[in-house]
Amino acid sequence: MQTLNAHFDGRFIVLDEPARLKPNDKVTVIAPDPSDDSLASDYARLSESAFKKIWDNPLDADYDQL
Repeated sequence: MQTLNAHFDGRFIVLDEPARLKPNDKVTVIAPDPSDDSLASDYARLSESAFKKIWDNPLDADYDQL
């Protein structure tokens, strides 16, 4: 799975960067609901496990003391 930046041009979803996709590849699009104020906190909560894997390691232990 890869995360791709894109924008909606009013008619189509347009990728903002090159992607390794073949014609007719299936994709999932997650779009924010402008009326949902909890979106940022939801993204933060969903990111916690990924950040823990990256930052919770002995090599980064020196930064715990800052």
